[in-house]
Amino acid sequence: MKRIASTSRSALPPVVLGVELTIANHQDLRRSLRSAFGLNTRAINLRIDPSMDLIYLCEATLPNTLPCLASITGPGVTAVILRSVRLEWHPESNHAIGRGTPTLAALESGNCFLTANGRKVCIASFTSRNVHPTRILMEPQGEPNLLEYLRAEYFTLEISGTNRRRLTRSLAFSAVLEFDVKTASGAQA
Repeated sequence: MKRIASTSRSALPPVVLGVELTIANHQDLRRSLRSAFGLNTRAINLRIDPSMDLIYLCEATLPNTLPCLASITGPGVTAVILRSVRLEWHPESNHAIGRGTPTLAALESGNCFLTANGRKVCIASFTSRNVHPTRILMEPQGEPNLLEYLRAEYFTLEISGTNRRRLTRSLAFSAVLEFDVKTASGAQA
């Protein structure tokens, strides 16, 4: 579902939040449990679903004092609505993309969450049709007012979901979120 930008923009410019995230490379869960707890392989195999190897989670806890969030601290701000979320991967110049190089194409699906003050909200998601090696455009989930999340002393941004395959190396990427800011005056373009 695409939103028409001219009807959702306020007089204020959008707030753009960029966050660096890393999905850790696959670690053999069974081996790490066996060494940590001394369990035998049979017991571990009975308790662990093999599909857990294809689940990822990365998150960052951020303060509300980030310079990019300064425009939402004013008393006249009544709402902050998500406009878009994209994930971007920039290959290192000395590493060519090839076999074994982790790219965003390793991801199958995912969700973006904001958490603050003990509350968590899903703000965007993606499926395999949104995935490209260097970019993923996520689809906003509704239009919740995120003002209280972003004004909390600290809030957590989480990207989690499933991979198509195991990651042999960690995958570092950026999450770029754009928000529309609405004011009490109701001045909208």
